[in-house]
Amino acid sequence: MKQLVLILCMAFAQLSYVWGQGYVISGEVKGAEGQTVSLKQYRNLQPVDVAATTVKDGKFTLKGDAPYPEFCQLYVGNQGPVQFFVENSNIRILMDLGNLAQTKVTGSKENEVFMEFVDELEKYGQRQQQLNNSYVALSSSSVATPDAVTNIRAQMEKLNTERSAFMVNFLQKHRGKITTAFIVISVQGLMQALEFSQLEQIANGFDVKSSQSQWVKTIKDHVASVKRTTLGQPFADITLKTPDDKPISISDYAGKGKYVLLDFWAAWCGPCRNANPHVVELYKRYKDKGFEIVGISLDQTKEAWVKAIKDDNLTWPQMSDLLYWQSAAAKLYSVSSIPHTVLLDREGKIIAKGLYINELTAKLAEIFD
Repeated sequence: MKQLVLILCMAFAQLSYVWGQGYVISGEVKGAEGQTVSLKQYRNLQPVDVAATTVKDGKFTLKGDAPYPEFCQLYVGNQGPVQFFVENSNIRILMDLGNLAQTKVTGSKENEVFMEFVDELEKYGQRQQQLNNSYVALSSSSVATPDAVTNIRAQMEKLNTERSAFMVNFLQKHRGKITTAFIVISVQGLMQALEFSQLEQIANGFDVKSSQSQWVKTIKDHVASVKRTTLGQPFADITLKTPDDKPISISDYAGKGKYVLLDFWAAWCGPCRNANPHVVELYKRYKDKGFEIVGISLDQTKEAWVKAIKDDNLTWPQMSDLLYWQSAAAKLYSVSSIPHTVLLDREGKIIAKGLYINELTAKLAEIFD
């Protein structure tokens, strides 16, 4: 089975695809007699067991129902995963525990679309590797000319542009496929790289049944969140706990006559911690002029969060649910990286977001000075 960097490699095909009639996975595996075969599906973006059986005479069978294509992982004993989409069809798997990379999975039309993407992206990866090797060789060569190095860099930039264009065109061509939603979520940085209009078009391309997929829901939720946090929109309220376990809400501060900065950060975030001394200075400078900050932490442990607040001398209100990237506030405000800021005016409307520290400094000076 082909390998794909940043995306879990999948293979699956479909012989007969009929909603609601269930799937049958028939497998043959070498070197696994008597071992347990387990199938995992993703629930809330986490794999959970949905079926299991035992290898007998080199074969196994798994049955179930997939109302819409599901991304799954298959383990034999403690070896795996073999990853693929399960959909209601007759599915066949041929595997050898000594060489799982050569696993053959057939039975899914959805996978035909996905493998088209995998194959093309792999070609880009091979070309990228060749250019990287050439660049390293030139960089270490004593006879390499500046023009030769510049030429390699230009080829790299062109290849990246071609790769990005391929992915965008592919996603638009296959709108409505759950595989498309999975690609958008799984390829690191792809969702952020897409223009909002492109992402919205993808999100609106799914039928009612496919929209139940968690991959589709994630895209739709992201689109809704971006719309909710566009400039000029009123703030979205949420209630979380302070370090003292007391509930506070954004509405306790926003829309009450002060400019309010929602500062998304975490103790583990190096850039956040580097920015904090500058934010402290801005708070001291403007807090008596009608400026407030609400810190929203994406930490996982209370201890780290509290220590960072003390160490960085953060004296403004702080809130968190300690759920890391699953933070309800981060989802509400479509936060995909930190530090991230959202600036509200006196009425609680969003007037700026994603401000770096120098941009924030200039914006506050414009407002107050």
